[in-house]
Amino acid sequence: MNRLPMPLDPAATLPWEADLHVEPATADLPTLSVVMPVYNAGKYLEKTLRSLLCNDLAGVEIIMMDGGSKDETPAILAHYRDMFAHVQSERDKGQSDAINKGMARATGRILCWLNGDDLFLPNVLNAVRARFRDTPGCEVVVGDAYMTELDLRPIRHFVYGPERLTQAVLLDYARNHLVQPSVFFSRRAWDAAGPVKLDLHYSMDADLFLRMAGQFTLHHLPLDIAYSVYHEDCKTRSARAESISELALVQAGHGGQAEATATMQLLLDLRHQLERRIGDLEEAPASGPSLREQALLARVAELERRLAVLADAFVEIDALESA
Repeated sequence: MNRLPMPLDPAATLPWEADLHVEPATADLPTLSVVMPVYNAGKYLEKTLRSLLCNDLAGVEIIMMDGGSKDETPAILAHYRDMFAHVQSERDKGQSDAINKGMARATGRILCWLNGDDLFLPNVLNAVRARFRDTPGCEVVVGDAYMTELDLRPIRHFVYGPERLTQAVLLDYARNHLVQPSVFFSRRAWDAAGPVKLDLHYSMDADLFLRMAGQFTLHHLPLDIAYSVYHEDCKTRSARAESISELALVQAGHGGQAEATATMQLLLDLRHQLERRIGDLEEAPASGPSLREQALLARVAELERRLAVLADAFVEIDALESA
């Protein structure tokens, strides 16, 4: 049984730590770099770091790219300092910028990134590295994964296969998306398809993986690799309209007009939900709509604006493709 460092917060102890046996990495495994872009992730970060320590990190470098956090993050990083090959804590231009800077510093044969609220499962990094070692010409590996609640109760189990890992299928990314922390790629694949775009804040992974799928075979590793933790602070949950509209533009940019149109329907559905909520509210007083009604009406107006922007963008893309 292997013992991890004492946690700063006892609540950060992972449920599998008690019976943990960390399997040693063999010397012939290719090296791996894990880039961690974080900002004010203190509520979740210690669990994420402990999940990494449930793997043998020999031959693994962890590159911490902190955007200058003002919460508990600095104290957590200091407590676990020995596990990092590099720690940078300074203001950046957002998550995509942090990922790119971390990848530029990485030296591993295999690359990935792990957000400060997601988890790797025990002993999975050895299996990923072995898949790259044992599969000639392998440039991208996709493992299975869970989306979970904050308390790690499963929401959905993502099980992939070769038929689900083609660019044609992944173009319908809203329904057939990859779980980002279960995707690993070679330096060659990153150099060919990266870096991630700085103007993308929600769908940078979709854009990158679609580009990789257009150039390389995505190999399936039939093993649960990661937990993607879904909570109230997730960008894609707190800014759902923004993430949906950005994904539609990414899909259209990769030639998936029909898939982008289907994603736009999610925006329409969201608008209809808000309109129904407004209709269920009590009538506004004579002085005008309540603050809650004002907020909902503003949200509907924002959704309508985004739909109009998407429609205009699709017209421009059509014109460019037919020119």
